[in-house]
Amino acid sequence: MKKSLLITALLLVGNQYSKAQMTSETVSIGSGYTNETWYSLENGDQGSKLANAWDLSFDVSGFGTSIRANNGNGVLIYPYPNGDITDWNNVDTTGLIGWTPNYNDETTWFNGALDKNVNPNDPFDVGWGNYDMNTHIISGDSIFIVKLMDDSYRKLRIDNMASGAFNITHANLDGTNEVQATINKADYQGKLFGYYSIQNEETVDHEPVTVENWDLFFGKYTGFIPTPYNLTGIIAGPNTEVVQIDGVTDVANYNDWGAETFTTDISTIGADWKEFEFSTMSYVVVNDRVYFVKTQAGDVWKVIPTGFGGNSNGNFEFTKEKISALSTDENGLPIAEVLVYPNPASESVSLLLNNMISNSTVVEIMNMEGRLMYEKVFVEDSNFDVKHIPVHSFAPGVYMVNVTSGSKQFNQKLIIH
Repeated sequence: MKKSLLITALLLVGNQYSKAQMTSETVSIGSGYTNETWYSLENGDQGSKLANAWDLSFDVSGFGTSIRANNGNGVLIYPYPNGDITDWNNVDTTGLIGWTPNYNDETTWFNGALDKNVNPNDPFDVGWGNYDMNTHIISGDSIFIVKLMDDSYRKLRIDNMASGAFNITHANLDGTNEVQATINKADYQGKLFGYYSIQNEETVDHEPVTVENWDLFFGKYTGFIPTPYNLTGIIAGPNTEVVQIDGVTDVANYNDWGAETFTTDISTIGADWKEFEFSTMSYVVVNDRVYFVKTQAGDVWKVIPTGFGGNSNGNFEFTKEKISALSTDENGLPIAEVLVYPNPASESVSLLLNNMISNSTVVEIMNMEGRLMYEKVFVEDSNFDVKHIPVHSFAPGVYMVNVTSGSKQFNQKLIIH
């Protein structure tokens, strides 16, 4: 059925806009930073969950393979050195204190602590396992030692990712209390991750809402300044873009964001907008910085941090103001969709672009080393539009398909065999 959509871009820049209402907000993660909170700039607080309820999180997107650790709350991942998964029954942790842990990447949601041990000479290595192009199963090939929040240790292996599920095994270091668990992607539809608590031996539906209903995450994470350090801050969602502007004299009235380049670095807001002042034993906020946040709906908001309560109450204080918005008819704005198929592929892939409402859609394919293998700009709107991309010249391995259409960004892994 043919759909019609009236889209009007309302761009409010400089002195040519009618000033929207600036509102003051407080988001709390509680005394001692006990919670994690998901927030929508349009609709406010979307819910909080206990920060210590999980140890591992698993990418539940179609062919997502990333596995993150709860680094910010004390979970550490040590790759077992000089061994493989066949050493499971003979794990020796002598000298563990000198091992180097893996951490989640602070710039993206999709490069977790268990993804880091990639063999650069093996294009099918995802860090914790290896993809078999005949069975389309990723089989685990690594052992990890996990330091939990209570300072106890477990050994862990990811057995495989098959049929839309991660299958894992963990046990005490001496092999006792061996537990097998399954994280089914279908149980977390619309969410960013599925979660698992090793200590409680249970899966956790941790995110209070689906990805499309939040823009910012408030909680603890590990940053690098330059060594790993646990931080408390604001992390952008996977479909949210941010630009930081420093040296602003009048932050309340500054709205010159139109020529700025937004980034998908999730820690752009992060934690460095505040600094602990020992003379007053309180936090001081940078007073000449403005953030502009582009949501997955295409709206642009001005966000200015104004205060931080620290460990005593976990309060984040800020002002927000919608600077630009998209208006639609009564049918609403359709959800943009990207589908890559077949996946895995060998000769060519088809790219379905649905509801790409933009003057142009940019498609990039990059290998895991960041080399651009394919780039093309498709002009005009793409509504249920199929593009065919030859990949027969690509070496076998794992690639990232990045699609940018206006404010929308999509990332999918593609396997070439």
